[in-house]
Formats: sequence, C-alpha cells, structure tokens
Amino acid sequence: MSVSLVACGSSSDTTDPSAIGQNLDEIIANAQEEGEVRLIAYPETWANYAGHFEEFEAKYGVDITVDSPDASSAEELQAVQNLRGQDTQPDVLDIGYSFTNPAIDQGLVEPYQPSNWDSIPDNLKDPEGNWVGAYYGVVSIGVNKDLVDEIPTTFEDLLDPQYAGKIAIPGDPRQGASSIAAVFSAALANGGSLDDIQPGIDFFAKLAESGNLTTVSDAASGMTTGEAAIIFDWNYNWLGRTAQLERDGVNFDYFVLEDGVFGNFYAQPVTAGSPQPNAARLWVDWLTSDEGAEQYALGGAIPARFTELAAAEKLSDEALAALPDPAIVEKVELPSAAQGDEANKVIATQWAEKVKY
Repeated sequence: MSVSLVACGSSSDTTDPSAIGQNLDEIIANAQEEGEVRLIAYPETWANYAGHFEEFEAKYGVDITVDSPDASSAEELQAVQNLRGQDTQPDVLDIGYSFTNPAIDQGLVEPYQPSNWDSIPDNLKDPEGNWVGAYYGVVSIGVNKDLVDEIPTTFEDLLDPQYAGKIAIPGDPRQGASSIAAVFSAALANGGSLDDIQPGIDFFAKLAESGNLTTVSDAASGMTTGEAAIIFDWNYNWLGRTAQLERDGVNFDYFVLEDGVFGNFYAQPVTAGSPQPNAARLWVDWLTSDEGAEQYALGGAIPARFTELAAAEKLSDEALAALPDPAIVEKVELPSAAQGDEANKVIATQWAEKVKY
C-alpha cells in the first residue's frame, strides 16, 4: 500500500524524502533499522497509551521513548523549537487541535498521510497532511464522592456554595487543550457556541468569584489528596486513572455534565526533520490503524475511524463498553482549528483579566 510522504517546501529543517520508505513496508523496514521513536506528552494513562506502547513494540520491535509525558501542548511546540536538529528532538507530537495551526505556521511539522488516510474523516485531518487527529474525547468531571454532598449534573449546579474551594480545571487554558475544552464546555452550557467561547470564560470568572474554583497541580493527585473534589478533564483520562484512584481509596466516579457536551481531538503530527523519520511515520500509521483504534477505544478515547470500524464490527465488546454513551457521542461537534485559533485569542486576552482565583 502506498503512502504520501513529505512535500513541505524547501526548508532545510524538513526531512530528505530519500530517507523515507516509499511505501508502508519500506517504512517499517527503515523504522526497524532506526530502532526507536521518540515521543513527547504521551502519558501512559492518557487514552490507553500504555496499551499502544506494548502492542506497537511487540509488533514492530521499535522502542518507544517518551520525554516529558505530562507536557502541555504549548510546551510540546517549545520543545521542538529548542531541540531542533538534536537527537532528542521529538519525532511525533500529541497536541490539542487549537495548537495545530501554530505548529504549521512555525514550521515545526511536516506532512505525512498514513496508509489509511482516505478512511479518516475530513474533520480529523489537515487537508495538506500536516496532521491527523487519531482520537477524540468528551469533557467530563471527575468526582471524589466522599467530599461532596451532591453530585452536580449541570454547570449551574457548580455555583452552589456547597462546592466552595472544591472545583478545578486541569491546568491553564492558555497552555493546554484539556483546560481550553473545559472553558468551551462551559460556553456551550451558557449560551456560547464553537464560535463564541466568551460565555465560558465568564462562567469561570463567576465560579472563581464565588470561591468555588481552586487549583490543582495534577488532576490525579488533586483528586487523591483532596485538593479538589470536582475536576474537569477528558473522559478517557478519568477512565485511565480509575483503577489507581480506587487503589488509593478514593470513592470516585466521572460524569459528563448534561448541559455542556463538548468533545475534541488531539493531533499527531510528524515533526519537521525528525531524528527517526520512518519510525515517526510508522507510529502515526499505527495510531490510525485498526489495532491502534482498538487500543484507543479500550482507553475510552473515540478513534477517528470509529464509525467505519464499529459498522464493520472490528472493535471488541470490551472496547465498545469503555467508550462514552452513544447518546453523548452523537451530541459531539468537533470545532475546527480556525475556531480553536479564535478561542485561543479570546482566552489570551480575557482569562487572566476576568478569572481570578
């Protein structure tokens, strides 16, 4: 099966096409010679990446190295800038949708169309091949049920004084896509839209003013230590943490709020001039393959090719059971990168000014 390689201008920072296999079989052979793929911001509990790592290494004999597994999308782009041309430069990123255009504009990524490119929905890939979005998730709240009297079901519920100092988002929305998603979710619940994130900022400003909003350095530890009782994050992240939280004695569950259903994808671009260009491309092929889709679904992440694979009954019952309720998935409308850019601009100018906590 043929694959589309690089076609990224004349920049000396991009990969020489002659260094890349001309089809998937050649890419596999070359990747095995390279022996390693270097990733950044791939936590093992995120979207079942632990399962991906195990299966990929077993199938191809290519080692996986993950640097800064908990880095934000902004930090990923900075890492490529700082490490360009070095052996420690990441080969492939995992960035929020709203960071895809900055990555392209800064010349940090180069096109690659994996072997199943045609079966990836158009809204989950860049038309020029600069990235694919291999999976997406739904914003959820994780709840330590021992620390709340009632479990909230709507955004309006979060304003109740009983949640004073108990609600958090997983970081700074000026830096990370999961935090931006929480703001988008609040916007949808408060009269906003994919084109208008301002009501989400206004909601969190109100939540902060009420004293209900607090900070956590890390969602999992924040839940375990009681820094917060209600924390926003992706559904697949909470699924990935559930077993550990239960072992830690946390009376835990996670939910999608009724009035702010928001989902979005993360993109996996190959970096420009990556040290292991074939292994980088093989990793992207893996993530969008039937096997990669199964691993994502087992972790609660909705694979890009979900509709096709589900219709063909190629996902296991266990994987299907780990995904969000189909009624929730049907409500998800994925914003475009352009909508993400506009949201970033509003957050950059409004967040610090309005949300004080």
